[in-house]
Amino acid sequence: MSAVDDRTHRSTQSPLRVWGPWVLLVVVIVAVLSVATFTSRSAPTAADRVNNISVTIKCPVCAGESVAVSNAPASLEIRKEIAEQVQQGQTDEQIRSYYAAKYGEAILLTPSASGINALVWILPVVALALAMAGLAIAFRRWSVAPTERATDADRALVAAALAGGTAPESDAEPELIDDEHGEGASR
Repeated sequence: MSAVDDRTHRSTQSPLRVWGPWVLLVVVIVAVLSVATFTSRSAPTAADRVNNISVTIKCPVCAGESVAVSNAPASLEIRKEIAEQVQQGQTDEQIRSYYAAKYGEAILLTPSASGINALVWILPVVALALAMAGLAIAFRRWSVAPTERATDADRALVAAALAGGTAPESDAEPELIDDEHGEGASR
């Protein structure tokens, strides 16, 4: 099949044949993410909850350490308070809100997903989606080759070249004489 035939064949394909693989890819990705997100997990123990909360709260006296890894007296006291709050039946978000109110929002290592902080969670996803859309558009443009057809003048030129003769005279291009270096009329 020639390149021209291949291009015309691709342009006459059904939309299902062109978009089908992309739709299938999206379905597979959504299915995998859904299974990963909604799989049943056992309820975390009190110690797991204390650790999970401690990882998200910054030590008030250490630089860049969470309460879970710091051995500073303030961190030990906060871990003890978190354990007490878990035993009292408070939710993780209530405990985090308590420390945010006590020390300020800067104490939280992971920002809440509300208000302006939601941008921290949303912008990377939006940027990834836009990048994927841009790549899809670029690949689509690259895959669709322009349809160029040979003219009668092109066919006559090829026939003359195959016959070993000279090309038919044309007014469109002047004949270049003494152009041994291929520089054209620029000299």
